[in-house]
Amino acid sequence: MLRLSRKYHKWLMAFTGIQFLFWSITGVYMVSMDIHYIHGESIVKQQKTALNLDDIRYTIDQLAADFPNADQISLSSLQGLPVYRFNNGESGKVMVDAVSGKVVPPIDETSAKQIANYYYNGSTDIVSVTQMSSVSDMPAELSPRHLPFWQIQYQGFLTPTLYVSQHSGEIVAKRHDLWRLFDWMWRFHIMDYDDGENVGNWLLFLFALFGVGAAVTGGVLTFHHVGVVKYRAIKGRTS
Repeated sequence: MLRLSRKYHKWLMAFTGIQFLFWSITGVYMVSMDIHYIHGESIVKQQKTALNLDDIRYTIDQLAADFPNADQISLSSLQGLPVYRFNNGESGKVMVDAVSGKVVPPIDETSAKQIANYYYNGSTDIVSVTQMSSVSDMPAELSPRHLPFWQIQYQGFLTPTLYVSQHSGEIVAKRHDLWRLFDWMWRFHIMDYDDGENVGNWLLFLFALFGVGAAVTGGVLTFHHVGVVKYRAIKGRTS
């Protein structure tokens, strides 16, 4: 039993040792970082301005009459102005000015920069503005469900970046270099090197199983060297 435990422990640790190191490094990074900072909450201003219902001239009844296929209707703000956002059947997402009742056109480059600067909680300048409308030209750090959108990248430490929806004008994501590093740490931690979403992949299960085997055989060796040997030493002194 002892000989088999020593043999299997040696080979199991040789096979899983590097991954154990990766698990330790990535785990330390992820638990030591403030998750709110990683999510980019410090990049944008916390806008808590309440909507003034007296400013709304275009009622929900008028909207329902003009857009009979509208669903998932929400009343929110765009740079402090009240707007309706909803899905209009096959036409897709629509945004309507809640004061004038006019359809707000898709966000262009100028509007995207204005929206980003309105919410950006920094003093650095914009260094690049990129429109993205297909999966082929979008970065891996954002989900395709947000397409189409504008990528607004700012100058400065950690490359702060805001993503503005072309349909709704909302900030759909906030990214910086520490988030990007966190994302890679997560992928290495769960051993899903594609998109980091499959926490139940077979590679992780296999290494976890081998890790349990290494821990069990290591426990047997520890028990023998610490428990049994110590017991024999004590017994020898008392006999």
